[in-house]
Amino acid sequence: MAAVVIDTNVLVVANGRSVAPQASEKCVVLCRQRLGEILKGQEIVLLDDKKRIIKEYRNNLNEKRRAFGDRFWLELKRRMYNPRDYSNTVQTVQITPLHGNGHEFEEFPNDDPELKSFHKKDRKFVAVAIAYQAKFEENAPILKAEDRGWEKFIDALAAHGVQVHSICDSNT
Repeated sequence: MAAVVIDTNVLVVANGRSVAPQASEKCVVLCRQRLGEILKGQEIVLLDDKKRIIKEYRNNLNEKRRAFGDRFWLELKRRMYNPRDYSNTVQTVQITPLHGNGHEFEEFPNDDPELKSFHKKDRKFVAVAIAYQAKFEENAPILKAEDRGWEKFIDALAAHGVQVHSICDSNT
């Protein structure tokens, strides 16, 4: 089964334009559709072993709001702790932090000068994708919504086998 890494902005955009006013209505619908497909078992969601990604989701979502992205996150958490659902929905991948700061990882291509200015908080997503690829010899694309911060790094990441798919861009 295919695996994906989901950037937080996908869940935030799926919550709607009231919390993501920069997103087009079409993008909101596309994010909701993609997350719905994932919940139906189309793909496995990759998370890191120390729950850094889940914590980032928690910091950007609201379990009381019950918007689409919030509900996806809550369902993902529920499935994480249900052994019957876990293997069909969620898989954790070990990533190795450097310097104890939680933003730099051994698996991230730290020696690539083209990635030196890559956003520190997004490095965990890349590290998970690379660790999964190393362990299972399969690519797991990173899904993003309307986050332009990834755009200038697409080619540099691709050189390391990391694919970034924009749910809201018709070219991917």
